[in-house]
Amino acid sequence: MASTPPQAAPFDIGSFALSPKFPAWHFTSHAQFREFLEREQSELDARYEYETSLATREKRITQHGTCAPCLRAARFTSDSAGGEALRDGRMVPNWRESMVCDCREGLSNRQRALLHFAQATGILPWTRLLLVGPPSPSDLRLAAGVAEVKTMRPIGSLGEAAGFHMAVSQDYLQHVPELDAAFADVCGRLLGGGRFIFSVPFHCHAASSELIDLGAFAGQIPPEARGRSHRLGWDMLDMLRQAGFREAAAYLYWSEELGYLGAWNFMFRAVK
Repeated sequence: MASTPPQAAPFDIGSFALSPKFPAWHFTSHAQFREFLEREQSELDARYEYETSLATREKRITQHGTCAPCLRAARFTSDSAGGEALRDGRMVPNWRESMVCDCREGLSNRQRALLHFAQATGILPWTRLLLVGPPSPSDLRLAAGVAEVKTMRPIGSLGEAAGFHMAVSQDYLQHVPELDAAFADVCGRLLGGGRFIFSVPFHCHAASSELIDLGAFAGQIPPEARGRSHRLGWDMLDMLRQAGFREAAAYLYWSEELGYLGAWNFMFRAVK
């Protein structure tokens, strides 16, 4: 009797990723995230306790690890100013905005994680890439080796350009008042199967988003925000699906080795 030939593994764009696996849990809804918290709270508490143990009275601390985008040994430097103050006077750095690598670009935790996440999702030599929002230190690395790069800021400023394989945005979309229209605009510029990868300040314990006035901080944000910003919650994933994406997920990432400390570090991916 003839044996059954082995079956090939399902094709996945991540098979072509030129990077380590992105260390994250992924969620498609607020309910799924709540279930995760009930199951993994002890692990999250242990991580927070460990991060607190790294608190310092020095101006900055340096840690050794690995830069995932560069695949090299690296030193991560974190300034303590602007972090969480403990009762004994020590400071826990704002990990998301610190942990700057000593690589050529000198990327922070979130900047390096976005680049890593995009690489792990699959950036191939024929990729047509759309960068959404103001310039970022990671742009040059994102653009290296792809077929074509276009930049769009503000949303809708690129005319009828379309046919992109990937769109990337870093900490910008919270400043776009008509967020549902922005998501639809990006979706319309992607080819079928195209991926939209982005970071935003995310309020992971909020079921819904709200648009808030920034008051005295308005001068520090892009003019298109018109003095307002989104406080984004889990309904953002529904907005993405309503805008035309067939998949939308949030990724909670953490790794001491890769310089991704921080309690609630999130990245987002939507697939057309």
